[in-house]
Amino acid sequence: MKKISVFTFIILSSLILFGQKKSKTEPLIEPLIIKGRLINCPEKTLKIFFEDRNGSLLTDTINLNGNGNFYLKTFKIKLPQRTSIGQNNIQINNIFVAPGYNLTITGDAKDFPTLFKTTKIQGIGAESNQYRAMLNDAMVHEANAKKWYDMDEKELLVYARKTRKTADFIAHLVFDKKTVHDKYLGYFKKMVRVDNESMNLYYLLAHVDMNKYNYEKSVAIVRDNFDNNFLKNIFNDEYFISKDYKTWVMSEYLTYIVKLDYLKDSTLKKLNNYRLEKASKTYTGKAKEYVLYKLITSPIDQTRSFESLNNYKEQFKPYISILSNPFHKRSVYEKIAAKETELLKTGIGKPAPAFTLKNNLAKTYSLADFKGKVVYLDLCASWCGPCRAETPHFKILYNKYKDDNRIAFISVAINDGINEWKKALEQDKPDWIQLLDTEGTVGKAYVASLIPQFIIIDKQGIIVNLDAPAPSSGNGIENMLLKEMEK
Repeated sequence: MKKISVFTFIILSSLILFGQKKSKTEPLIEPLIIKGRLINCPEKTLKIFFEDRNGSLLTDTINLNGNGNFYLKTFKIKLPQRTSIGQNNIQINNIFVAPGYNLTITGDAKDFPTLFKTTKIQGIGAESNQYRAMLNDAMVHEANAKKWYDMDEKELLVYARKTRKTADFIAHLVFDKKTVHDKYLGYFKKMVRVDNESMNLYYLLAHVDMNKYNYEKSVAIVRDNFDNNFLKNIFNDEYFISKDYKTWVMSEYLTYIVKLDYLKDSTLKKLNNYRLEKASKTYTGKAKEYVLYKLITSPIDQTRSFESLNNYKEQFKPYISILSNPFHKRSVYEKIAAKETELLKTGIGKPAPAFTLKNNLAKTYSLADFKGKVVYLDLCASWCGPCRAETPHFKILYNKYKDDNRIAFISVAINDGINEWKKALEQDKPDWIQLLDTEGTVGKAYVASLIPQFIIIDKQGIIVNLDAPAPSSGNGIENMLLKEMEK
């Protein structure tokens, strides 16, 4: 079963700039101002995310008062981009921001669907952001009962064409006009054009990936339903203006061409690092640098043992040497060092990080309360489909051992909203201990980059397994737990 990546917030330990000095190397940058009011917001702080010129993630904190009012003035943004504001299940996505923008954002933040429908953006920069508002309205009115990833070929092709037509039409209405106050309107026009092209291609590539088509069919679906000029020039550096191109197309296109290779020669599946090798030989320019960096750093970020980390260090050596951007090379080694430090603190054989959290009835539990028992710890979230799909299997396992005082079953919701979490508990009705990690400390301490994550902690409070089998594994997890319970 697939796991879902957690939307983690990276808080950099740097001073917040309240002023700005003009230097010889960097021109004066105007601040970005974001203010407004979000009523019924369950969060007291929200994070806003920016990318610097190297693609590194920066964050700023937006503080909300008791009435939901907020104000942020930041100099961290150096170039126009698309960003998001959020914390747990409260999200405002796809906001266009730029130096000099002064945006007023309002909405009802009771939950994500309500906020999605009610968000309004005004002020300097609102012209570009009309695209987001109009596209969201279209999505609400044209919502499909069937998700695109569940569609067959015919349905998907109709959906992709319709979605592209709507997006292009809205882009024309917003961007093909004389700007009044928005000097970045032309920039975002270029971005949106590549965004729309990219998403159209992504749907086709992902569809091929999710279905068992032969080589000829796989090629035909993409070739016959997409702009071949874009495909011939797919590694165009200018496309990096688009986050959708970077995030979705770059990875999915690699999956596509690797799948085509496997269909022609299945023995290639046995080769280690074939995706890396294919990217290094096929991709060019910024695309090559970006994809190699992601393919190298993603496994490092997610690894949970020194053994796998050391294997990655050895396997990735020739690919690290290909990276041409000094920042990327330095970042890889910094990530390796950070992961080594992390594993020294939290790993198999290490004491399980302590936590004290409340359940849905406001009762407080600490991990220390279960000393002398084996703990089967489940890190999950209400928005995580695979997490909730485990609930029926978890119930079977729990009911079998609920009266055994040698073991405790605990679920901790991470990066979750309290309202959504409680609603999911009412729907799923799990009987074991349910806790909410409101501050994100548990997810960080247990390196929860993917959920659901299941962890076994022994009677002495020592981590036995950081990536234990799920309840749906049946005898797999039961045998592991019994082994620890019998000690």
